[in-house]
Amino acid sequence: MKTSIAIDLGRSAAKLVAYDGANDRREMLLYPSAVIPAKPLSDEGARARAMGETVTVNTKSYYFGDTAIRQGHDDLLGGLRDDWFATDHHRALFLGGLKKLTEAGVPDVDSALIIVGLPSSMYASHKAQLAKVLSALAPQATIKVMPQALGPYFALAFDEKGQETERIEASGMYGAIEVGQYTTDYALVIEGDPIDDAYGSCSGMSKVAASLQRILQQKDYSVTLAEATQALATKQIKNFGKVVDVWTEVTAAVEPLAEEIYMKSREVFGSYLRKLDKIVLAGGGAGLVAPRLSSEWGTLELVPNERFAVAEGFLRYALAMTTIPEQRGKSGFLGQLFRIA
Repeated sequence: MKTSIAIDLGRSAAKLVAYDGANDRREMLLYPSAVIPAKPLSDEGARARAMGETVTVNTKSYYFGDTAIRQGHDDLLGGLRDDWFATDHHRALFLGGLKKLTEAGVPDVDSALIIVGLPSSMYASHKAQLAKVLSALAPQATIKVMPQALGPYFALAFDEKGQETERIEASGMYGAIEVGQYTTDYALVIEGDPIDDAYGSCSGMSKVAASLQRILQQKDYSVTLAEATQALATKQIKNFGKVVDVWTEVTAAVEPLAEEIYMKSREVFGSYLRKLDKIVLAGGGAGLVAPRLSSEWGTLELVPNERFAVAEGFLRYALAMTTIPEQRGKSGFLGQLFRIA
């Protein structure tokens, strides 16, 4: 079976899930979405460690991941822009993921089926451009670009082997919300068909991190955006050797975004909202906004391992494509899903 790779290049972290069909095994990767130009390092050990996180894009060498954080103090600001997918920063993270998978022993990475996501609001206008850029970086691979928010939907529609589950009904109506770092993305699927007019995006967790920075600054804690982003997960910061609990501050910072996501949901899903069988919630910020959304909707379901939900869902879709190819051209639920992108 062909190697399949799903890539969620988030603005705070890159998440990859690969299936090695030859050995029936999975490989999962998580590394910071940090990229800086490579530079000479004086320490031999540091140079050796940096080799595993160095790639070349357009003849220029870049450090990515933990190496970029350590050697360049990258504050994860490079991805906070609408055209990020068209930058060398994005390309470096993509090539870095393929390099890490190869070093982890995943075979045929260069010729794999690779699924990559785009923010829902950019999907229609930029999917062809992104596919062209990534195909130039991995010319032997099969590249498929999909809307971010469909990943969590696929995570429920298929199991780990790419088989249909009973968690999604062929005749059902489903909303999907993926709370990412830069954007929160939406998708609506009715009887297996995505609704073009219901792809949408609003603010993501970077807005919360910036708010948390300001709140902590008022309390004389000066933190970087990267520190604030980490504090959203840990509810703690370090301050001169002491661990400071910031749960209250995180809760206050999250409230405006949770309300924005709720209001945007009403706009995107419109009259379908009350008829949805399930609203699927995922992404790194899902757990923080879930209380606000669940107070309104009893149909809300938080996808397990929500930070990896996009990549996991894309991989399950890829496995369905490669393990049940006879379904692609048929009518019915699977046939509809295979025509989504």
